[in-house]
Amino acid sequence: MIPAAISRTRVHPVSEEEHRLVRNELAELLRNPHFSNSKRYPALLAYVVEKTLAGQSDELKERVLGVEVFHRPPDYDSNNDTVVRVAAGEVRRRLALVYHESEAEHAIEITLPVGSYVPEFFRINSQELAVSPIPGPPVLHQRIALARFKESVRTPALPLLRNMWPKLAVTLALLVLVAGFIGLFVHLRAAARQTSVDLFWQPVHASSNAALICPGALVRAPKTTYGLAMAGRTDDYTFTSMATTVALAELVNLFSTSHTEYIVQPTSATTLTDMREHPVVLIGAYNNEWTLRLQSDLRYRFAPDPARQIYDATNPSTTWMRPRSLPFLDQDDFAIVGRFHSRVTDGLVVLVAGIAKNGTEAATQFLTTPRYMDLLNQQSKNWASKNVEVVLRTKVVGGKSGAPSIEAVYVW
Repeated sequence: MIPAAISRTRVHPVSEEEHRLVRNELAELLRNPHFSNSKRYPALLAYVVEKTLAGQSDELKERVLGVEVFHRPPDYDSNNDTVVRVAAGEVRRRLALVYHESEAEHAIEITLPVGSYVPEFFRINSQELAVSPIPGPPVLHQRIALARFKESVRTPALPLLRNMWPKLAVTLALLVLVAGFIGLFVHLRAAARQTSVDLFWQPVHASSNAALICPGALVRAPKTTYGLAMAGRTDDYTFTSMATTVALAELVNLFSTSHTEYIVQPTSATTLTDMREHPVVLIGAYNNEWTLRLQSDLRYRFAPDPARQIYDATNPSTTWMRPRSLPFLDQDDFAIVGRFHSRVTDGLVVLVAGIAKNGTEAATQFLTTPRYMDLLNQQSKNWASKNVEVVLRTKVVGGKSGAPSIEAVYVW
C-alpha cells in the first residue's frame, strides 16, 4: 500500500477531540527547533491559537497582541513599533519551514494567513491504494533462463571475459580519475565565482533566521548643531535621510538577489531581544542608537556627539574627522564597515555607517561592489572567516561622494 494523495480540509475546532488534536499539534510545533530556540514567536503562536480555540478570535488585533504578548503599553504607537507585524511574519515563515522539512505525519496543520492574526487549522487526510505486484515470467521460464546462464558460464565466453578484465579495470580507473577532475574543476569554478562581496555576507546568507536590517532615524531638533537629533522610542514624526534610504535599497537588492530573507525594522523600534534572534545590519551612526551601543566590541569607534569623528580605541590619538577648514559640501567623509560577533547580542552584527551621509553612501557602495571589496583582499588575506572592521574615506565634491578607499583594517 502506498499513499496516493494527501488532502487538506479546513476545520473549525468545536469538539473536545478537535481541541485536543490542535493543542497536540501546537505542543509539537513549540518543541520544534524553529520555535523552541526563541521566546517571542512561540508566545505569539500559542496566544493566537488558544484565543481562537476559546472562540475569541475577534480580539486578535495588532494592538491587543502588542499589549498582551509583547507587554507594550496600551497607548503604544503601532505605526512606529512594528513588533507584532515582524513577529507574525516570522511565525508564518517558521511554520512553513516546519511543515516543509517534516517527514512525520501531522493530523492537524496550523497556519497563520498573511494579513491576519487568526490562525487556521487543517485536517490532513491521506488515501492509500493497493498496488499489485508486477507479473513476472513463469517459474518454468525462470528455470530455463537460469540454465542458459549457467551454460554460458561454461562456454569460452568466460575466459574471454577474464582476458578483458585488466583492460576493463584500467578503463574504470581512468573514468573515476576523469570524474574526479571534472568534480574538482566544477568546485574550483564555483569558488572562483564567489566574489569578495559574497564572502563578506556569507554568514548572513547562511543564517537560519531572517536578517534584521535596522536603518537609523532622525527627528527635527532646531536647538542642535545640525538641526536634527537621533530618534528615540517615544518620538513622533521620525524620518530617515535620503542617504539611509539609498543604503537600505542597495542592501535589500543585494539580499533579494542572493535569496536571503530579511526584515526591515526601524532602530527606534528594535529591542535587544530582536537582535539576539537575528543577524543584524545597522545602517548609520549618529542616527542609530544601536550602532553607538554595540561599537564597544570594535577597535575603531564613533566618538560621542558632538565630536562626530572616528577614533582608534587602541591608539586614541589616531582620529578621522571631516576637514572643517573646507566648505561643508567639499568635506571628505569617513565611515566604518564591520562584521563581528557582538558580546552584547551574542550574535552577528554588520555595521554600515558614516560620520555623515556621504560616509554611509560610501560604506554601502563598498560592501555591495566586488571591485571595492577586492581592496580588502589586498590589505588582509585572512579576513573572510573572522571578525573584520574597515575605516573608509570618500572624497566629497559639491556634496557628491567619490569612490571609497581604505584607511585602516583590523581583523580578529
